[in-house]
Amino acid sequence: MHDRLMRGEHPTPYIVIDTHMGYRAYAMKELTAVFDLLGLLADGSVTADGSETAGGDSAGVLEKSARVLSFGQFERTLQPKKDDVLTALQSKQLQHISIEMDNADRYFARLIATEPFLGRVLRAYIGFDNEPQSNHLRTFTGIISELSVLPVMTIEADER
Repeated sequence: MHDRLMRGEHPTPYIVIDTHMGYRAYAMKELTAVFDLLGLLADGSVTADGSETAGGDSAGVLEKSARVLSFGQFERTLQPKKDDVLTALQSKQLQHISIEMDNADRYFARLIATEPFLGRVLRAYIGFDNEPQSNHLRTFTGIISELSVLPVMTIEADER
């Protein structure tokens, strides 16, 4: 990742929400190759010959789409004022993230009626689209604590 950043390339930030039905991934641009290792996209676009079902052998991704309008600021802080580094890792400040997503077509209003997002795990990553997700940096993991379903849907998540 460092070499690509030094060459001036820009990684893609994205989030993955663990719903009751499976994983849903959202970014500012369409994610193409990120989820190759997670399995097949189980949306009917992949046909199976009977020996393999779409997303059957792995976690799978129900959806990957470009719906994120903006990621809120996020910073990681440690408090090593008097402590050594290992003790400071235990006393880190819990973080909060806010993400704005496009809901002009009321997509999320319909989706959360059947797949509630509140209380579900949200993970934020940053990485290059043509690399496997295992090479991406996870910047945040938390629980969705609030959301507003307006033309711009805002998801609030708190680290736990």
